[in-house]
Amino acid sequence: MSIQPLRGVRVLDLTLLPPGGYCTVQLADLGAEVIRVESPRLSGQPSLVVGEVGLSRGKRSMTLDLRHERAPEVLGRLAASSDVLVENMLPGRMQARGFGYPQAREANPKIVWCSITGFGQDGPYSDRAGHDLSYAGHAGLLHALARELPWHPAAMLSVPVGAMLATTGVLAALAERDRTGEGCQLDISLADATAWLLAGSASALTNSPLRIPEGPDRRMYACADGRFVSVAAAEPRTWAALCEGLETPELADKLGASGDEAERVAERLEAIFASRPAAEWLERLGPIGAAVNPVNRGPEVVADPHNRARGSLLEVAGTTVPANPIRVCGPEGSRSFTATGEPPSVGQDTDDVLTEAGFGAEEVAGLRAAKVV
Repeated sequence: MSIQPLRGVRVLDLTLLPPGGYCTVQLADLGAEVIRVESPRLSGQPSLVVGEVGLSRGKRSMTLDLRHERAPEVLGRLAASSDVLVENMLPGRMQARGFGYPQAREANPKIVWCSITGFGQDGPYSDRAGHDLSYAGHAGLLHALARELPWHPAAMLSVPVGAMLATTGVLAALAERDRTGEGCQLDISLADATAWLLAGSASALTNSPLRIPEGPDRRMYACADGRFVSVAAAEPRTWAALCEGLETPELADKLGASGDEAERVAERLEAIFASRPAAEWLERLGPIGAAVNPVNRGPEVVADPHNRARGSLLEVAGTTVPANPIRVCGPEGSRSFTATGEPPSVGQDTDDVLTEAGFGAEEVAGLRAAKVV
């Protein structure tokens, strides 16, 4: 039996981009019923967040033209029977269309309204456009991580952490609502969320950029088969294990070496690691606590035995995607699951969702005739 902590929670997902997609797929994985609200122009197409099945799985889909004059009426009735609404429009845009947090609260005082934007609901940059690179640059993360600028990360940095903090906010707001009977509005700024990544190194904001020492004990080494392994033997016990596994007792007192001596140690390790394939080093050094691990590429991530054993990846619609990293485990071994259902087609659940919200058959037909849904 799987654990679903959010079973019975209904989420209206009005988002179009990955920040909202990441947030609501986490809620779906935890058992919430997530209803994507999408444009009627897309009816019948796969319901995808920028083409990615990994952020669209396990959700329902209905259509609603948010620009239609009757959209606020429909949203109000949907909100009345929902627990959470997630949106990612620029501040004030939902209100300008006739349905912002005040209207949602009037329909349902208990609703949790989660706004995910680039720069937050207030401040001089609140109406600025941007994407992941914008927020990572604004927050100082690009400068903190790059050896030199310009540098463009190959994966999103700001979006996933912002979405995870949005999920955290939703869960906290639901807990508060259960105590007080009152919902709230969450203001999630992707730029603020990115800056939060630097909370463990205030010097990155006040002095020089964050720099983790790159001595021979913290480095990637190439192996005989062209693969790399990461070495993070930064403590005496891990460095001792590394030297033992490599049969280099003469290096045991070289932890913390600097300057030319550090480079000589690194060159020695480079030559040793280059003598065998990565798998041999991992088999030898992994079990003894030497802090040596693979540097995996995409196919190697999929084939990794640890990932396979934990179910860290799953197949959805013929595509391998990451599973929900939050594992909720019960006392008898039961655990939460990752929603594996294929992404819905846009609008496939429209009639059902409207009916569940109290719309009669004639009302639904009227909304369709008026091209509201």
